[in-house]
Amino acid sequence: MTVTAYILLNVDMSNQSNVFEAVKGLEETLEVYQIFGAFDIIIKAEFKDNNQLSTYVIDKLQSLEGVLETQTNVCATTV
Repeated sequence: MTVTAYILLNVDMSNQSNVFEAVKGLEETLEVYQIFGAFDIIIKAEFKDNNQLSTYVIDKLQSLEGVLETQTNVCATTV
């Protein structure tokens, strides 16, 4: 069973383009959007398990220069 998550990022505006491009290149990323609102970027990503999700968020996203905050939302059900 795969784990699908929507991950929201708050990003320092001077690094937003660089973060967006870096996220696009990550293997697990299915979709990525720059958005208006409380967050700057939303990512849809898929993982083989929760460990892979944790690695993606902690090691890959939070280590990107300019990422200020992440919020991870794991999908409970899909249709």
